[in-house]
Amino acid sequence: MNQIASIQVLRALAALMVVISHAQADTFDTANNAGLHFSGFHILPLNAGVDLFFVISGFIMVYSSRRLFATPRAGVWFMARRIARITPLYWLATGLALILLSYEAFKGKSAFPHVPEILASLSFIPFARPLDGLPRPVLPLGWTLNYEMFFYIVFAFFVALPRDRAVTAVAASLGLMVAAGVLLKPEATALAYWSDPIILEFVLGAAIAVAFEHDFRLKTPFAVILILCGIAFLALDLAHMAPFAPPPGYDPHGFIRVVAAGLPMAAIFAAVVLSGWVLPGSRLIGFLVLLGNASYALYLFHPFAMLAVRKAYTGLGLVPRLGVLPLISVEIPLAILLALGVHMAFEKPVSDRFHGWLRRKYARGSGVETREKLAPEGQGK
Repeated sequence: MNQIASIQVLRALAALMVVISHAQADTFDTANNAGLHFSGFHILPLNAGVDLFFVISGFIMVYSSRRLFATPRAGVWFMARRIARITPLYWLATGLALILLSYEAFKGKSAFPHVPEILASLSFIPFARPLDGLPRPVLPLGWTLNYEMFFYIVFAFFVALPRDRAVTAVAASLGLMVAAGVLLKPEATALAYWSDPIILEFVLGAAIAVAFEHDFRLKTPFAVILILCGIAFLALDLAHMAPFAPPPGYDPHGFIRVVAAGLPMAAIFAAVVLSGWVLPGSRLIGFLVLLGNASYALYLFHPFAMLAVRKAYTGLGLVPRLGVLPLISVEIPLAILLALGVHMAFEKPVSDRFHGWLRRKYARGSGVETREKLAPEGQGK
């Protein structure tokens, strides 16, 4: 299906936006420490790539479950599949982060995370770390996965219903959660975190999926206008998300982020998916589809590539001699290469093995396996 290729391209672009945003922040800090100037690219709030990820996730969860709705044990199968898809790579990245933190702690440069903090991170539960009280996982980028897993749990609870009723129930549940957060202002870290308005971006993606399944399509002129309007509105940066993303914690933007980043990203995504455009066959598109397949690895592992490049670059004393532009020009390609390697060597084979085991364990004799294998696998991030 051509729409799946389009989605993979958009997923690649979302991941690249996040990577470029973080590379710019890393380069800015390096330049600042050396007394140099670096401004970067700030026409668009690049960290809004996360918002595009959330919209895509909402769509994919509905689309990839199209033959799972209203089937026996649907919730169990859906959640098991999500855990098998998300957990192995995240645990690997968290393990690497813990190794680096242990080294930093041994050198006396930082404190090693407490056991409850580690367990909460591995369980996708927001936990206020003792250092500063922020609900920040051991692997900071895991802040988005804490939202993803919460969305999966809510979705799994209703997936046994017919599709439209299930999506309506999910939307109502998340809407009520946000309303409760606004009215009750819960003090519990997890409740405050999961009631953030940003979770409504999953609903935007799910709504687009329902429109797609009902054969709603956009004519090309309207789709082009929608994309241009989305980009223009995104460039306004009403939530002041540029130049660089704030430290992961409670989202400081609230509803304004959903309006300033979630809605324009949803408009762009809807225009691409609902227009029925056929992507041209080219090496660039093929590469972007491949990178879209590896976007979860790119999202989780790009900080390790950047850290290695920065350490080598500064350790060799290249900043005073060459400036910081070569730093960012190496960080981004190396992050892409690392992601592709992790995807092909670990993520894909492990995911395939887990899914094969899950089909045998949960789907045999229930009819779910026969139905589900016809649907493309959603890829979380």
